[in-house]
Amino acid sequence: MSSIDLSQYEAEVAAAEAEVTRIREANAELAEAYRGDPSEGAREILRRGAASLAAARDRVEAARVALKLAQATGSPHGLLAREGVVAGSLAVAIPAGSSSGERARLIEAALSAELTGVARDLGVVLAAPAERYTRERPGRDAEGRTILDVSGHVEGDVLMPAVSRSAKNARRS
Repeated sequence: MSSIDLSQYEAEVAAAEAEVTRIREANAELAEAYRGDPSEGAREILRRGAASLAAARDRVEAARVALKLAQATGSPHGLLAREGVVAGSLAVAIPAGSSSGERARLIEAALSAELTGVARDLGVVLAAPAERYTRERPGRDAEGRTILDVSGHVEGDVLMPAVSRSAKNARRS
């Protein structure tokens, strides 16, 4: 893969990190304002700021994983396993109007073999079906595919999904 291609991923990492810095500075100002006026409205604004910061940190991690995958495989999609953590992304063509069962089958078909291979490399087994390790990103890629973030962590000799049900449901609604 050429450095021109990698520069896009490096720029995405830099932009995501800059966004985290911007949100942190804004949250610091909000916290200072809250100290002067500890009202319920100000507290709600602080909560929203914290949620924005968490989402921005997720984008930084996704951008870093995409960069590492691009460096290693030439594609922004795939799985990386390091220190008991599995992270990556997957692009799946899911037709509009698909039932949840059909959606799960498509994700299982696209992810199962690769996720099982990563688990085997880590010396662990999967704790759940492949779909449980995914969280859908908003929107579609340029080819109209659904992008899914894949996340898991090792507990003992089992690879556990690292995507909460509430996080998955928040993306779908």
